[in-house]
Amino acid sequence: MNYWLPLAILFGLVPAACGGSKDDRALHPTSGSGTGGTGAVINLGGNVGGSGPSGSGASSQGAAATSGDPSCASADFDGCAGELYEGEALTLDIYIMFDQSGSMASDVGGMTRLQAVERAAQSFLSDPKSASVGVGIGYFGFQAVGQVSCDAATYATPDVGVTLDHAQIVSSLDARTPIGETPTAAAIDGACAYATGWRRQNPTHSVVILLMTDGIPEAPASCASGGCCPELSDAVQAASDCARGGVRTYVLGVGPELGNLNQIAAAGGTDAAYLVGNQDVSTNVLSALNSIRGAAIPCDLDIPPANPGQPLDFDQVNVLVGNTDCSVPLSPVYYVTDESQCDGSAGGWFYDDPSAPTHVKLCGATCAQVSQPDATLRFSVGCQTLPPPVR
Repeated sequence: MNYWLPLAILFGLVPAACGGSKDDRALHPTSGSGTGGTGAVINLGGNVGGSGPSGSGASSQGAAATSGDPSCASADFDGCAGELYEGEALTLDIYIMFDQSGSMASDVGGMTRLQAVERAAQSFLSDPKSASVGVGIGYFGFQAVGQVSCDAATYATPDVGVTLDHAQIVSSLDARTPIGETPTAAAIDGACAYATGWRRQNPTHSVVILLMTDGIPEAPASCASGGCCPELSDAVQAASDCARGGVRTYVLGVGPELGNLNQIAAAGGTDAAYLVGNQDVSTNVLSALNSIRGAAIPCDLDIPPANPGQPLDFDQVNVLVGNTDCSVPLSPVYYVTDESQCDGSAGGWFYDDPSAPTHVKLCGATCAQVSQPDATLRFSVGCQTLPPPVR
């Protein structure tokens, strides 16, 4: 089972009137409405409906009725039969930069901190929800105390490159022993170099870094001998630089008094670190990993330029959400003008700039809804955008 989430909507359409034409280079027909709902990123493609009021899919239920399974649709666009497009499932990749510094040998309930984290990672990676998530891992803190390198190139080669064979990640962790100090900035720079290169080679993938550490950036022995002197500010800058390059950094801190790691997470575009103390480490790390997997779901949806001579009417786009088994009918998520208008559990969607849209953004509740493995999302193009009902 893939783990479904939206990232990019590629329109390339001409919905200038109800039931406008489509660009066959950008879209390809499919049939039925029970597809989708699993994966990592959404790419608007896969026409699943009719082509307007005169097309074979026209009906009073509009775009939703063109999905091939009208019983699964509950949208009403006032007789307008636009076209539905399903999302293509792409891939989420998480590149772990793992701290194996000496403090990972600390006892936490009869096992080392590293062993507790490994146990949680094994549970996380064996979860069916992680099956389609590519995972890679690299390390820092593997040099002897007093011999730490602050050269990013030292950390740019993964121990295991991004793969769906998660057993390799577990074996890699199992082979590690806590050793050194904590050159976090260089580690982030190295991880960013790998993740950015991987993303460039796999442009349909959404790639994030997960920094797993049990301490703030420091290497007191190396620094005292005139060597590497890691600073928190350097790690913050490294995460910020990587985020500007398009790769966000999540931070999972395991141990006491790690509040400073929030600065790295914020700079890395992920708001705050996930912090776990020394109690019930495996359980709490697993919970944090599950939260990070959900949080990695990007809810900004890219809108690329339309093809020359084929403008996209942004007032004729609608978003519909349901479940793949039709237990929740395919229903519209209403357009709101901006994030401040997102209505709690009702959710919604909006353009980043209504006057010149470059992204579609999902309200928090809608983002959480489509993050579920059984969720499915469709875009209707060619019917007037639906605002929230008047109360």
